[in-house]
Amino acid sequence: MLRSFDLVTGEASPASIVAIDGGLAALRGGGEAYAAPWHWHDCIMLLIPSAGALDFQDEDRKGKTWITRDRFAVVPAFRAHDTVAAPEMHRHIVLFATDRAMGRLESDAGSFQNARRRLKTTGFYRTTPAIRSIQALCGSNGPEGIARAAQQHLGLALFVQCLGEIERSGPVSGAAPVELGAALIDEIKDLIAANVDQDLPLDHIADRFGISRRHMTRLFREITGCSIGGFQQLKRVEVARQLLADTDLPVGEIAFRVGLESGSALSRAMRRIDGRSPTHVRNSVARSIKR
Repeated sequence: MLRSFDLVTGEASPASIVAIDGGLAALRGGGEAYAAPWHWHDCIMLLIPSAGALDFQDEDRKGKTWITRDRFAVVPAFRAHDTVAAPEMHRHIVLFATDRAMGRLESDAGSFQNARRRLKTTGFYRTTPAIRSIQALCGSNGPEGIARAAQQHLGLALFVQCLGEIERSGPVSGAAPVELGAALIDEIKDLIAANVDQDLPLDHIADRFGISRRHMTRLFREITGCSIGGFQQLKRVEVARQLLADTDLPVGEIAFRVGLESGSALSRAMRRIDGRSPTHVRNSVARSIKR
């Protein structure tokens, strides 16, 4: 099925749009149980995962290939492809660029000779820190006004960064099974860090990522060297230390903000990890400021 540039941009919901400028579009995608059965586009597509992984297949490859958030896919115009999210929850930014957009960009920024050649073949390229930083901004549904207006420039910035990586570096392989496990653990760590004030039951986390509790806990310890509960405590103490250093909030309030029931519970957790109490951390900050 053909999904033309005009059709894709015309059907995009307002919440999914980062930028649409002439023949270049940047859209947010993904969600629970994301899947895009076999289809093709009349323009170049760059698919950049930001959470979860994609099971990717195109007409030129035998079997499927995993794409994790440390790499992005280039799909030429009129190349049929199929994508399915794994685990079930997935997010990505997708860029569409027509020949008109490429011509306009090269007239402004100069030739991308290597990238032009490589854009004719399906391939995978590393997601650099610069790409990831712009991608994070594109993935944020920020407030209206200035933030929304600024996002209109992010699509072009992300596309240029990706073109630069394609221009300079050769393609890489799809993710190996061990990388899928590491990507999954990164997602679990991000979930815990984003909900540091909550107790997340192991069954809830396992259900969220579509795996068994037993496999999840074994894989987490194997990759990180600690348990999920231990990692959660480390994140709580890390956030608490930052609040102790940056604010004058009472210790009990900080404990509440990191999901602990009292200041004494926070003190015990901090002492277990590095032997320093909340008072010790605050006093250390005060002494450094006086100097």
